[in-house]
Amino acid sequence: MRFLAVDPGLMTGLAYQEDTLKPPLTWQLSYDNALDFVGDLLESGTRITVVCESFIPRPGVRTWQPQALEAIGVVRYLARRADCPFELQSPADAKRFSTDQKLKKLGWYTPTEGGHVNDALRHLLLGRVRHEDIDLGAIT
Repeated sequence: MRFLAVDPGLMTGLAYQEDTLKPPLTWQLSYDNALDFVGDLLESGTRITVVCESFIPRPGVRTWQPQALEAIGVVRYLARRADCPFELQSPADAKRFSTDQKLKKLGWYTPTEGGHVNDALRHLLLGRVRHEDIDLGAIT
């Protein structure tokens, strides 16, 4: 089962994995480049489950990013257009379940500026577990 995880924002983290036996491929791209990349990947004709971080806008808070809301909508549209499943996951669920320790145990932890790649990896891991597509024994 193929998965694409998206951590949307001005800098977007992406994690893609075709097979749980291979490490995920990751990218940290600018907003426009990330959306182009997602569109190209989903238009490849391969069925990919897309898991995306949800975003609750809180105006006035330092984390306010209207681009995150736009990106979620665009990714949802691209997935629907490509007939690929699309699921939202809360940042809290991903961080609570997919800890740095679990990412390191899998060899997935990637120190990058801003942490967007690791946030995408957190969503990838949570999505795979929710789909019973990864062995929990490997991470517990």
